[in-house]
Amino acid sequence: MVVEGTMPNKKATIGLSVETLVVIIISLVVLAGGVTLIYQFIHNAEDIKDQLDEKTNAELERLLVDEGKEVALPKNVATIERGETHVFGIGILNVGTEDSFAINVDLSIAVDKVGSDLGVTSDDIKNWLLYNSEPIKLSEGEHDKISILVNVPKEAMIGQYIFNVKVTDSAGEQYGNTQKFTVIVK
Repeated sequence: MVVEGTMPNKKATIGLSVETLVVIIISLVVLAGGVTLIYQFIHNAEDIKDQLDEKTNAELERLLVDEGKEVALPKNVATIERGETHVFGIGILNVGTEDSFAINVDLSIAVDKVGSDLGVTSDDIKNWLLYNSEPIKLSEGEHDKISILVNVPKEAMIGQYIFNVKVTDSAGEQYGNTQKFTVIVK
């Protein structure tokens, strides 16, 4: 029987306070974990640009600056184990007036060891690719190098995947030649 004006049960009050503290602590741990995870994703995305090795950078410089190629993609074949990644580098040299350029990567074909089509579409492997698809503004004579990260999932089918890389200008017209790179999944 509850009598008005009596004190609530002290055990119940302490229990409720402890439960509230536990919920707050768990919430803070989950929040900290989420922030850490987001930071790692952002940090890894920023590192992709830095992952172009010196040979690729040197070859891009040679093709863009020395030979004056509008679009260049050296080292265009890579053998990648399932669950692994590889970074391709593409370079763009603006030979005209100041303009913006965008990159689009699509699957051309995917075949097995004997050349039979794997039946894979561009939509099936869009999540394999990570690159900056936003327009890049370049002044006349300026060049830039963009990284294309290919992350082959563990469940990917073994075979050869050929990708087309197209660069378009601000008018949506193709700039330079279509470049290709090949990923051999082992």
